[in-house]
Amino acid sequence: MASSNASPLPWWKTAVGYHIYVPSFSDSNGDGIGDIPGILSRLPYLKSLGVDLIWLSPFYASPQHDMGYDISDYKSVHPPYGTVTDVQRLIDAAHMHGLKIIFDLVVNHTSHLHEWFISSRASKSSTTRDWYHWRPAKYDEDGNKIPPNNWMSVFGGSAWEWDDVTEEYYLHIYLKEQPDLNWSNPELRKAVFDDAIRFWLDKGVDGFRIDTVCIYAKDTRFPDAEVTNPKSEFQLGRKYYADLEENFEYLKEMRDVFKGYEGREFVMIGEYSGGTTPETARRYCGEEGPLDSGFHKQLLDLERTEVSKWVLREPSFELSRFMEVHTEWQEMANKELGSWTTAYLENHDVARSVSRFADDSPEMRAVSAKLLAVLMATSSGTLFIYQGQEIGMTSMPKDWGIEEYKDNDTLRYYESVKEGKANGETLEYALSSIRKVARDHGRTPMQWDGSSNAGFTTAAKPWMRVNDNNPGLNVEQQESDQDGALEFWRKVLKVRKQYPELFIAGRFEPIGLESSEARNRLGLFWKKSQDDSSDSQQRALVVLNFSSGRVPLEDIVEEAPSQGEHLLDGFQLLISTYPDSKSDTFEAYEGRVYIESS
Repeated sequence: MASSNASPLPWWKTAVGYHIYVPSFSDSNGDGIGDIPGILSRLPYLKSLGVDLIWLSPFYASPQHDMGYDISDYKSVHPPYGTVTDVQRLIDAAHMHGLKIIFDLVVNHTSHLHEWFISSRASKSSTTRDWYHWRPAKYDEDGNKIPPNNWMSVFGGSAWEWDDVTEEYYLHIYLKEQPDLNWSNPELRKAVFDDAIRFWLDKGVDGFRIDTVCIYAKDTRFPDAEVTNPKSEFQLGRKYYADLEENFEYLKEMRDVFKGYEGREFVMIGEYSGGTTPETARRYCGEEGPLDSGFHKQLLDLERTEVSKWVLREPSFELSRFMEVHTEWQEMANKELGSWTTAYLENHDVARSVSRFADDSPEMRAVSAKLLAVLMATSSGTLFIYQGQEIGMTSMPKDWGIEEYKDNDTLRYYESVKEGKANGETLEYALSSIRKVARDHGRTPMQWDGSSNAGFTTAAKPWMRVNDNNPGLNVEQQESDQDGALEFWRKVLKVRKQYPELFIAGRFEPIGLESSEARNRLGLFWKKSQDDSSDSQQRALVVLNFSSGRVPLEDIVEEAPSQGEHLLDGFQLLISTYPDSKSDTFEAYEGRVYIESS
């Protein structure tokens, strides 16, 4: 089958994105913290990898209660990261390298130290009072002051915080240091559009990844949420603040901001809520929707239960469930639906994919990383790689103590268990969960070389400890390894771009397997181009062995009877994770892509 690099798809669909977590990527000045100049120095590396788009985590001025997702000034830069001039240089340099660049847009809330909130809090008659959600206290039958409703914060406890200055409560869906903005106020919306969007568009940014995009609109009657957890004083109020009708209108108004920049092509990629369904997502990123695409959270939340992100499923990973979720969201890219999606396995909020979904042992981590690379490179949607994923970086070692964890969410949970305020978990259980799913796992410094601090910094001590496996797992070492994960990512990204209508925009069709055992060790699916003409349709078969044992090809054929005995007839091997792949046997964690012969 002949390939073609020519594609009518817009740039943001064919682009391979690379997500950079600023404090952990590259430190240019030796203070132990990653920064903007450090990113600039690594642009040649990113270009060589085959990425086209960079997404930066928040670098704005912030007191860092939530690692920059609590912004105190949208038009300034957190000093350890650099200056506005540094950001301008990065934008210009990225464009010179042929790379697009997008920023994190965090506008559901601000920091409690933002001038807007300081002004809002100063007086009930403040001109910005209504830029946030303020409500008087309620009182119980004993006359005790209680919050306006029973909504629970994402991080636990009440979603309301009492303010002694003006003697009212303010809403915070996240931390109390992250008060929610009142998007129903048109003056607030204008201020957001000017400060957080136009300011950076004027400097050349190519779009935004939009944080918590589903929850700007709130039911301002603030009714109590239904009691779904009788053991908790506070309840999930998502029904009253996620995916409300007004939210779509606010985003359409946001979209209109980009119309003032004719001749430039932008992308808006939202971060959906954990409960956002594919049907609702299509309203956001369908043909009439305000967004271009979105990041769903279902794979990121695969281990968690409804009780808590820390109370995990057993077993925590089941391939059959993983593939069901992945398939459901892959269908978003069905041409007939007119919607789009993203393909990704890692970001700054989750543990490393090799550790979660495969085998991160020294013997298997490279082949596991390549297996997951095959899955991602053949999945439809805009592909995003998270820093270090391309070399197979792993989660933190299991013998590290709680003192190595930095994330406030993690530390609050550990302390609540220690104080007996959680769901009855023991400290041993809490630490076990933290070692599996804590956000810190994706935040250890990027491993550039085998030196003591991984080439990340010249400081004696980086802001976060470097993973112990760095000497044998780093970019420098893999640059000279033709069979390593890094070089394989380069190869598989070239294959993806060689067949854009097949792998980027093709139809994802899972192949049913007979036994539950097979469904939990094998992933099989077709990719088919969605060209209206059957004569020009391309087909590929992807076979993934998620087990540590060899699997004979005949076993795979027997497990997929609907495909017949001649599953591979008319197909040729396009790429394998093993350089000496044997036609009749799949090795441990081997992935292969077969393409239909022309």
